[in-house]
Amino acid sequence: MTKNIADYLGSPASSLLQTTPFKDWSVEKSFEEDIDVPIIHYVFQRHGLELRCDRDDKISVIFLYSDEFDGFDESLFEIPFSWGRDQVLEHFGSPSKSGGKVSDPILGNYGAWDRFTLPGHVVHFEYRANFDGIKKITLMCKDMVP
Repeated sequence: MTKNIADYLGSPASSLLQTTPFKDWSVEKSFEEDIDVPIIHYVFQRHGLELRCDRDDKISVIFLYSDEFDGFDESLFEIPFSWGRDQVLEHFGSPSKSGGKVSDPILGNYGAWDRFTLPGHVVHFEYRANFDGIKKITLMCKDMVP
């Protein structure tokens, strides 16, 4: 892959769906229309990739999952899921926002997280609750940051 996955943020979903390797991957498309701002989802179940698009089908959020799907593809982003929090911080520097581990009696345990504001987008790392490693990477257009 010559293009970084983050470079697709703000682009039409078709620009990603028509390129290698994505064009050869099985994808499930769904719609959330019963909310104020409709969302189009593309889920690549076997590759740990999910796209969230706006009503115009432009990619606004990209989720990379380490193990919540059938498999994952670490080649999609420059940071491997095996990295711990210290390695992420060393690579990106000081985060723009962070949070510690959370243990909720209903929702369970959540690992710490860090968010970094980069020149073209925002990247959010959610770490595992039970050991030092990345659970999920979220890439967002800056206007999508909660």
